[in-house]
Amino acid sequence: MRAVLFAATGVWLLCGCAAWAESDAEAAERLRREIAQLIGEAPCSNLVNCRVIGLGARPCGGPEEYVAFSTWTKREEIQTKVLEYNFLREEMLSGEPRAGACVVLPEPKAACVNRRCVTVPEQ
Repeated sequence: MRAVLFAATGVWLLCGCAAWAESDAEAAERLRREIAQLIGEAPCSNLVNCRVIGLGARPCGGPEEYVAFSTWTKREEIQTKVLEYNFLREEMLSGEPRAGACVVLPEPKAACVNRRCVTVPEQ
């Protein structure tokens, strides 16, 4: 749980109040929505406009998924939000037991399909 800072009579206090703090899961959901909103339709005219970025974290390493975005959008803002999201997901996983097979997703390629950036599996 994240702590919240607030001012009371000019004094900054640190509070772990559950009613005011955003949980890590809630923060991750919010960041994921913000990333999706920034990516939007991911418009492109050709492949040059498309990029792929790893999103999230897996217990054995690598991202949970890959998403395509357009260089026509707010690229730096997307990359910053993705870094924040990835760090938070890594932090969330550090406290969880690791079970199951370790599988790292292969990075897909970007493509411009119907004037939208998409991911396509590498063949």
